[in-house]
This record gives sequence, C-alpha cells and structure tokens, in this order.
Amino acid sequence: MKLQIELAFEGGEEGQGPIQYSVEMGVFSGRDDPRWVVGTRSPWFGRLSIMLAKSRSTRMAERLGYRGFTVEVRNVFGQRVYRTVGAGTNPELELVLLNSSPTPLEGAVRRHVTDFLRRRVIRPLPVVLDPFDALNEDGALPYCRLPDFNPLLWSRYPQVTRNNCYNYATNRMTDTFAQPGRATGRRFSRPLTARGVLAATIRDGFIPLPHMYMYRSTCVFALAIWPGVDYHFYRMDSNLMWSHKPGRTPVRNTDNSGSLIKDPRLADRGNYVVFAAYLANHSNARVL
Repeated sequence: MKLQIELAFEGGEEGQGPIQYSVEMGVFSGRDDPRWVVGTRSPWFGRLSIMLAKSRSTRMAERLGYRGFTVEVRNVFGQRVYRTVGAGTNPELELVLLNSSPTPLEGAVRRHVTDFLRRRVIRPLPVVLDPFDALNEDGALPYCRLPDFNPLLWSRYPQVTRNNCYNYATNRMTDTFAQPGRATGRRFSRPLTARGVLAATIRDGFIPLPHMYMYRSTCVFALAIWPGVDYHFYRMDSNLMWSHKPGRTPVRNTDNSGSLIKDPRLADRGNYVVFAAYLANHSNARVL
C-alpha cells in the first residue's frame, strides 16, 4: 500500500498516476487560505508532476504572511498523500504552484509571494548558459532561444502595420494585431488594469517570473500598463538588451528618453507607469 501511495507522486504504472493536485497556499491569518485544484487538463499539470516527483516535503515556515504550500495528491484508487513546500525551500516549485491557480490570485497576495522569492530566495543568476541544454538551469522553464534584434524584419510594410507590441514581444508575426487572451477565448476585461492584462497573458500560456531571468535559454518579455488606457510589451534580445514595437510603428531598442533599454522596469516608459511583470515565452503558448 505504501508503494502505491508513493506512485501517486511519481506517476506509477498506467492507470495509477495522479488525477489531480489539490493546492493550498499558507498565507492568511484570519481568512481561509487560498485553495485550488490542478487537474489533468491544466497546462501546469505535467510540469507540476515532474517537479513534485523530484521533491521531498519541507517544513512550512512559522511566520505571519507567506508560509508555503500544501499539496494533496489523489490517484485513481482514491489514495491520498500530502507534500509540504515550505516558504523559500524550493523557489522554482513554489513559482509553479503559485502560477497553477486557474483564476488570478489577489494582486497583493501574488506580489507578497513573488517579492519574498525575489528578495530572500532567488540567488544571483548567471548571464550565460549553454544554449543547447534542453532546459535552463533550474529545470522548470521550457527551453527557448532568445531572438536576435532584427528591426527590419518587423518594420517593413505591411507587417509593420499588422503586428503590435504583443506580437513582437512574443516573437509571433500573426498579422492580426494580437490581443492578450484572444487566442484562448477571453480577452482582458475593462477597465484596463495590470491584473486583467496579466491574467489574459497567462491564459495564453505565458509564465510570469518573480524577477528578470538572464538565461540565454529562457525567452523573457515584460508588460507595462498605462492605467485604464493601454498596455505595452517589451522583449529581451540575444544581446541581453531590450527592444519593443509601439503599435503600428517600427521596432526600436530605445526608451522615451532615447536611451538603450537595459531593463524595462527602469526605463523611461512615458505614460506606461505601472510595471506589471516579467514573463517567460515558450513554443506552446498561443497568440492571436
């Protein structure tokens, strides 16, 4: 019996693997903690299965605020087993668990957790990594080669008028003037907010990051918001600098002050004063 329960995490033979993960985030004191279910149809199910199979339970933090995650696994026989992931003990797994919620978490809660991971957990990241690795160093994010800065490709007619900042940042020339969420059936809601546009971008399959990854095998782009009015995306190129395509205008690698963009969070973004997120790009995400 014990062996079968372990197989709930490790996959087991056909028909004995997990059928869902019940996730609870320890974060509140007076309110009920956030809970959700990650089923086999979730885009996070496969990655979560692999990472949980490689992990072991760690102690939940004893503190006010974010304490970690409890994951209950149930297989087809109804067997259940629990695993705890204490705050800061496995940041890559914690990030996947945070992102696996089928509905956006409260903005203050998400910021609290990601700020914790960024300030206290995430180690300084190397700039160069072997681009032929199947995954980047942490094993959690899908492989993606950073695009070259090639403004002529996107700035010639008619492509320049048919593709916008979302097309360019995600490196998908659809000629549809793409909108976050449209490819997956639900665009961002009005009034336009950072939370709404970010949620739509996540629904398209992109992965929010707690910091600016500097791996050559992880494609990174970023979202900024003009509150209530508009959104804008930037992308990191293979030279580890950033570029963008404002609407139907040509591609550029400078900000509103004419300076090269080393980090969009610190750049002159004009009216796009809210920096919303860094995100990881990958081939399975959809843009329309």
